[in-house]
Amino acid sequence: MAVSHLERGKALEARSDITQALREYSESIAVDSTLGEAYLRLGALRERMGEPREAELVFSAALTLPDARAKAFLERSHLRRKAGSSALALSDLESAVELDDDRTLLVELAQDYVELHAWSAALAVFRRVVASAAESEDTAGLQSARLEVRALRVLAAETDPSQERPQKHDWVARALRSIARR
Repeated sequence: MAVSHLERGKALEARSDITQALREYSESIAVDSTLGEAYLRLGALRERMGEPREAELVFSAALTLPDARAKAFLERSHLRRKAGSSALALSDLESAVELDDDRTLLVELAQDYVELHAWSAALAVFRRVVASAAESEDTAGLQSARLEVRALRVLAAETDPSQERPQKHDWVARALRSIARR
């Protein structure tokens, strides 16, 4: 019965009957509180209606459902970013990546790190993107990710001496690299 409410909600949403779709998604959740897709659709609809606080509450409730958890973290991350809570948004995005290391999520996380000038973190994530692209034999994605890695290695070397080979007479960089290896 919950699935039938969900399907009716989708059909109503497709016809732009938002009020009825909201009611059907809510009914679906009332009948089966473990139906993750209903939470995700209800949250997305609330966001579309200009109710970000309600949407965030719905996505937060969906975090307890295994089938919707990663997507709920991602959607809540987007909401929080729009609201200006970048630290909370980043935390949610990191949680989404832990649950689902989809390449698009990895790229989004790496780009967030780049915006924060967290070069080493972005480098680590883009290395995962390289591995993912190589595994799926996506040559265009692999080439793009490798370019990002090369650029980030340069940027990370400025802030993390362990990333680049120290000059022969640069005793500070050699010492820091030695400490970082331990």
